[in-house]
Amino acid sequence: MTTEILLIRSIPLERDARSTKMVAEYRRRDMHVTSLVWSRGDQPSGAPDTVTCTARGGYARGLFGMGARLAFLWFIIVHMSRHRDKFDVVHVVDLDTAIVAVPVARILGKAVIYDAFDHVSAMAGQGWIGRFLASVERSLIGRAAIAIFPDPIRLEQYGLAPSEKIKIIGNIPDLAALPDGSTAQTSAPLIMAYIGTLEARHRGLEYLPAVCSALGADIKVVIGGIGELHNYFEDASSRLPNLSYIGQQDYDSALRQMADADCLYGPYLLTTPAHRFASPNKMYEHLALGKPLITNTGTPPAQLVEKAGSGFLFDGSIDDLLRLLRAVDRKECVRVGRQAKMGWTREFAGLREQQLESFFTKMDEVLWPTCSASEEGAVVTSPEESSCAATRPAERP
Repeated sequence: MTTEILLIRSIPLERDARSTKMVAEYRRRDMHVTSLVWSRGDQPSGAPDTVTCTARGGYARGLFGMGARLAFLWFIIVHMSRHRDKFDVVHVVDLDTAIVAVPVARILGKAVIYDAFDHVSAMAGQGWIGRFLASVERSLIGRAAIAIFPDPIRLEQYGLAPSEKIKIIGNIPDLAALPDGSTAQTSAPLIMAYIGTLEARHRGLEYLPAVCSALGADIKVVIGGIGELHNYFEDASSRLPNLSYIGQQDYDSALRQMADADCLYGPYLLTTPAHRFASPNKMYEHLALGKPLITNTGTPPAQLVEKAGSGFLFDGSIDDLLRLLRAVDRKECVRVGRQAKMGWTREFAGLREQQLESFFTKMDEVLWPTCSASEEGAVVTSPEESSCAATRPAERP
């Protein structure tokens, strides 16, 4: 018996650790996942069970990329319509896929899982267009069988109240993927790493070449990922001996690069209101890896750092960042890193498994409500013993 999942994402999964982990969790439970992604014009990865729209859209192009975006939306509609018998559940990520995938799924009678990564205001702003799209997104979430959010604070951002169909799955690293120990150097320079999306605004990434210039041999900055600042960091890396740009990294490689650093860089500048609700991977990764996180004040990651004593805070300006880095040494990073690891062990080590169990229990209720009701309180030691196994989707040839 195989449940067929169609996961739809507007970027390649190699660029999205969260979706990649979700695919792995489905497969771990013997579900079959087909990923429908948009390569933005890049060469398709060739990954198995992946359907790729290759329309040349690029990233962060606004109205200039609208034609390609419409082509991607049409691609979703056509694929879902032609292959309606090949999936049971549609897992959509964010409004830029849900805006067509949810209505089509409802017409086809498919269950919808709405995965809310980034609120539409991060793209459309706070004006009337942003407010209109936010209301559309709330409506689509209301039509989903299950909605996933990375942190409870996001419900306030979306204007939603907690409910049975809302599940929290944090951006928590998979314990099986965590590298053992660290190979960080014991001599200068201090190594600071940023591995993630190279956004041009609101992240303080543009500070990093200036940091390398100002601190010289006292610091080495390692930058991995791809995005708007790809060329910016390639150029900076060619000019600055203490700035290393290592390009796109898969999730395991990203964790290893972070484990090899002394501290992690991850600001969410308050120049955009959306960052008041930031719940990034680095909130948990720095704890699990036992590495201090350098971030700015006024955000959820900063609140966690303050509570756990697991990092260093600055006010969001480059001047204050330089002040902080001049005051931090490797010995202090080791001490604060131990605090981070203690916070992970104390509060978060088993949280991912608990959240996933709650999600998949709800998914069973949605897909097989009669099964869930009849098996409640029963002891079932194997799928064959289930009183209604025959009602679940038959394996497709």
